[in-house]
Amino acid sequence: MTTCDHPGALLATGATALVYELDDRRVLRRYRDERRPVGRLVTATDIAWSAGVPTPRVLASHGPDLILERVDAPTMLAEMTARRLSMDTAMRLLADLHRVTHAVRRPDGEKELPSHADGDRLLHLDLHPNNVLMAPAGPQLIDWENACWGPPGLDVAVTSVILACYALAYRTEDDALDATDLLDAFLGSAEPLTHLPEAVEFRRDRVDFMPAAEAAQLDNAAGLVRYLADRPGQ
Repeated sequence: MTTCDHPGALLATGATALVYELDDRRVLRRYRDERRPVGRLVTATDIAWSAGVPTPRVLASHGPDLILERVDAPTMLAEMTARRLSMDTAMRLLADLHRVTHAVRRPDGEKELPSHADGDRLLHLDLHPNNVLMAPAGPQLIDWENACWGPPGLDVAVTSVILACYALAYRTEDDALDATDLLDAFLGSAEPLTHLPEAVEFRRDRVDFMPAAEAAQLDNAAGLVRYLADRPGQ
């Protein structure tokens, strides 16, 4: 019987996995689908961590379970919603996480991660405020299960589509956070985006893991992103 047979308190719930306490230094990330391969996430996290991207290290993996370094910190989204972090500062940090991730080039012979024909940079492809932990030492980027090699502009476009769907879905519901301004601030700080239609289709393939209100806005997301990205000053 191992430590993972009886994990501690449930710390977080995601679309694909649950996160449990193990001790003061480790957490268990357990996928809901026991058949889900975790090799891609482990490989991407190891590559990112070794290259200096701020991310919790994978300590061990077995079947649907990952043991990760523990980071006790709220998400970027939670900090913005609570008004402890300004939107402009958060979006600059989000853009900086893109840049440090995209600075990592595919090593010669690396074949475990999927590779896009148009680029050789590390892409996260799920980089949004709920996947950033605001640790005291600085932001930590989590959840690398979509990672691949490709062009930085695709990663920027995927984040933009995520933010656009959020903005369109909740534009009249969230008084604490103007989500359209959030997208606008990100586009003003981020690297240029490319592959926007591909980013929309990438998210469409993952609608089963998205809130229904956001998934319903995919067809409108590209238009909002283009409108904001094409304005003078962007």
